[in-house]
Amino acid sequence: MPSSLASAYAGKMDASAALSMWLAEGHIDAATGERLRAALDQHEAPAKQNKIIGVLVTIGAVLIGGGLLLFIASQWGSSSPASRLALLFAIYALTVAGALLAGRQKLTITANGLWFLSSIAVGVNIFLVGQIFNLPLNYWQGTFLWMLATLAAGWAAPSSAQGWLAVPLGILTLGWISTPSSFAFDQAAFLWEPAGIKALLPIIGIGLVAIALLVPDTPFAWLKKPATAFGTLLVAVPLTISTFDPEIFAWIFGIDVQFLHPVIGLAALALVVIVWRRDPTSPLAMGFGSVFLLLVALLPQTSSDSSDRYTEPWLAEPFEVSSGLFWVYTAIIFGLSVGAIIAGQRFDIKALINVGFAMVSVQLFALYVGRIAGALPTSLAVIGGGLLLVGGAIFLERKRREITDEVLQEVTV
Repeated sequence: MPSSLASAYAGKMDASAALSMWLAEGHIDAATGERLRAALDQHEAPAKQNKIIGVLVTIGAVLIGGGLLLFIASQWGSSSPASRLALLFAIYALTVAGALLAGRQKLTITANGLWFLSSIAVGVNIFLVGQIFNLPLNYWQGTFLWMLATLAAGWAAPSSAQGWLAVPLGILTLGWISTPSSFAFDQAAFLWEPAGIKALLPIIGIGLVAIALLVPDTPFAWLKKPATAFGTLLVAVPLTISTFDPEIFAWIFGIDVQFLHPVIGLAALALVVIVWRRDPTSPLAMGFGSVFLLLVALLPQTSSDSSDRYTEPWLAEPFEVSSGLFWVYTAIIFGLSVGAIIAGQRFDIKALINVGFAMVSVQLFALYVGRIAGALPTSLAVIGGGLLLVGGAIFLERKRREITDEVLQEVTV
């Protein structure tokens, strides 16, 4: 049985697929299956209509937002600062009023779409106000206020769309706090400069996954999917890329430690501890904590002999000197990828299975290209690479389907 932590992610077999399985295994006869499928179709019809309505509302909200931007642009040059502010706040007030009115009329989908439009309007207003007062485009206070407004709108009208906006805004806020001196048009400096949050992206990812585990059964349950998606990517992508070459490892985890960095680490640690305390005996919780400790162990810095950086990760020089040690690190990350697949199967978390397979695929391909193909003749290397890709894709796809199908059947039973 899945633990209390994993239960937040446990998927459920689609009802239509369950009917097909029961028919194939002889649990129900054909007549019963047809009656159940007809009843299911009647039940699912309103849900399908709601999806269509949701798509229409989303497209309409985007069109309205684009139209408002065009209207603002047409009035911007000829308006005084006071008139500009009045125009921005009037548009926002009308959007919120429309959302409240739709909610009172029980038009939930339309209300959610208008609340999402209001979240977009907040961001537009913030940065246009910043333009009025000649503030730089990458000032973190703007994204922070925008994130708070999005969280408030999501609390008022829960929708995963708000989460897909709030989570990247939070990441961007941390990034822009870390590099306040970067140029106005270098908004991605926090991903390149040593003082940015590049080395801490996996730690931030762990924190997001912890949030996703904590928010179910709360007013912010709509954050679960986006927090899981962004968190998993922030952990998986840097770790996978760091196994390509020791120099890449040194670049990813090199950091010029500032006050913000330990604050982020402590915040992530607090979230991990809260998750662990909810179910301390769960293998999932222990594995979650172990990954956090691994990430922390990669971060300590030491002085660098390189002329282009002052510090580097303490493992950078040993990895450059000893290829065997770097192979050990690669094997650990590969084992972590396999462990993600096993944990996903054990705790019914389909996302972990998919991420684990993606990490394994990329690492195997990088291993072939970077460490094996160079020792082979060019034609043989190219042919081998193609065979590896095709054969690996077939094997991984079959294995992934087999494991995910087992997970779905276990949850159904």
